[in-house]
Amino acid sequence: MNRRFALLVAIFVAVFAANAARADGPVTIIDDPAVLVALDARGFGFAGIFGIEGKGDLKTLYDKAPAYHAIVETVAADVAALRVEIKTGGRPLYEVTDGNVGRIIDMRWLKTDAARFRLVGIVNRLDRRDFAELKGDKVCGEVRFIYRLAYSFKKDGKVLASRLPFNFNAVYSASQDADGGCVGVAGRWTPQLDESVDAGWLIGGPLERTGLAFKQLDAQVVRFPSGQETEFGGQAAYLMRIFGIDGGAVSEKPLENTPDTKRLAEDAALKAKLADYIGANVAAVDLGVYEIPDEFLAKKVISWSTFGSARQANHPFTPLLPPEDFAGLDYSALKLVRTPEALVERLDNGACQGCHQAGSTAGFHFIGRDDKTTSPLNRIEVGISPHLHAEIPRRQAWLRAIAEGREPNRFRPLSFAPLAAWKDTGEVAYTPAEMAMPCLMPEDAKRFGATWQCNGGTVCMPLANASGVRTRLAQCLLPEDSEKMFSGHPCLTGSIASNQTQPFNDHYYVTGQFAAFAPGISRIAYTCRPPKIGVPAGIAYRGCDDKDRSFSAFKAGKPMPNEICGLVGGKKFDTCVATNNFDQCLGGAVNRGNRPACSADHFCREDYMCQSLPADTPGAAKVKGIGFCSPTYFIFQMRIDNHATPWASTARATMGAGFGAAEQE
Repeated sequence: MNRRFALLVAIFVAVFAANAARADGPVTIIDDPAVLVALDARGFGFAGIFGIEGKGDLKTLYDKAPAYHAIVETVAADVAALRVEIKTGGRPLYEVTDGNVGRIIDMRWLKTDAARFRLVGIVNRLDRRDFAELKGDKVCGEVRFIYRLAYSFKKDGKVLASRLPFNFNAVYSASQDADGGCVGVAGRWTPQLDESVDAGWLIGGPLERTGLAFKQLDAQVVRFPSGQETEFGGQAAYLMRIFGIDGGAVSEKPLENTPDTKRLAEDAALKAKLADYIGANVAAVDLGVYEIPDEFLAKKVISWSTFGSARQANHPFTPLLPPEDFAGLDYSALKLVRTPEALVERLDNGACQGCHQAGSTAGFHFIGRDDKTTSPLNRIEVGISPHLHAEIPRRQAWLRAIAEGREPNRFRPLSFAPLAAWKDTGEVAYTPAEMAMPCLMPEDAKRFGATWQCNGGTVCMPLANASGVRTRLAQCLLPEDSEKMFSGHPCLTGSIASNQTQPFNDHYYVTGQFAAFAPGISRIAYTCRPPKIGVPAGIAYRGCDDKDRSFSAFKAGKPMPNEICGLVGGKKFDTCVATNNFDQCLGGAVNRGNRPACSADHFCREDYMCQSLPADTPGAAKVKGIGFCSPTYFIFQMRIDNHATPWASTARATMGAGFGAAEQE
């Protein structure tokens, strides 16, 4: 069986808590840990991709599976090359450090018997049939199996376990029905009233073996701490790749709709040919269903955060193709793209780094839910990105149409668009974007067709303007004079000086403060906490009072308040999580502080993600299903560096990792 395997090396991931027991409509994702463990044990484990039975530890795979061995060596070479490039740019990297210096993944994690890739999710992408049809492939789309790097070992009498932000995404083609259609295939993803979404139902239905034919990976490789990136609030790099696997042979595949910027910049004729292709296929680009030919595409890219949606490095078409190249096109009949500038932005957003840095959570769209081995202090509450959350209704509408033999709405929105109502007529009705969610500034929105508005009481405000980028990062935020301020709301604006050849040397400069003007921390007024403590764009902050600690503002049947008394860590917190010394954590390393409240329906802003409250937090039962927004780097499982290791190494805490308010409280 010819299999395609893709690697995306990124910094952080997001998880979604799907209903594992029953589904009201087509199932689009599976993330119940119990169901996934059962599937892992019944032939859907990571080792099975490489034809290895039994032990699934990574030392066994590295030693016995030639394809896995080759992939690891390719990734190692990529990481080594990136390390040299960044060092040449004046920034050395270290695997283990307690200094304010850059960190890089230790490749031994991919070769140790203490680690494995755990099945954390299955994603129904039958809607990818639209792309298969462009190539003439007679399949019914894709089914994706997501595996995340996790370790568990004993050290000094304690079991040390965590996940790491490194994913493999195995993508299988779904075969057609016997009559060459997809009605039956789509219908199998909708359980009957008496059926539960468990391992037996999946194996006997949508995951029946004869219907699947393979693709992909995602992982964090470089991180700069906030102590070094005092105005960015930290920075990270993501490697993205796709591999083809055929037995023990591995090949590198082009990244979908992602340009080879270096080669195109050096070859004027090739770049002109790309512009001609885009001009001839502008309607397909507008629809969001297009396949740029392989000759123009990269086989490896690096994306960058923080402020990933604004960074020039994540807008690969912008420096390549001036809008003037497309000034003569007719945009009048298009749905989304109405100007040459919007066309280039649409292309940027469709590239791998554009999609994974706009509407994502820490560069990922899916992480997988935590199982019982995860520390209560190292858990995430929400498992998908805002993009995937908004995508689920679109995919469900597509599946219903196919299962009923109707023509689906094939339009794909921008990756940072909010939820929408999907109609078979092709119309899309966006809901207003919620607090801190992305928006288009009026001067940018007018370049596009139908877009969306901010929810009542908020205004579209840019937090960062990056040189070399036309579309500005903006979020739906409270007006400057609002009396409804809450902890975690951004308080600073800035500009990014882009370095086109060395994105790791981009610089962010704070240009102004627009909220939280109290001179110091109190339990009454809001002060602006600076990025140097790891909070991009700053955060408005108010200390928890007794009412906050008891969650008194949270009432059954009432809207969720904007802030919640969450947890505050710091260097001591990192050390006790790394060494599984939770008595120390609970005895003094963990403090309380107000943060934005979040849930499966209410997401954190860019560069933040929803962390869980430990179950033994006093009063936690009252706020079940609600978490608090933390900067992504603060969550221990969401960074590559300073984990305890099964080899000779000392687990060290990250300097400057805390909010800074903990000790002062």
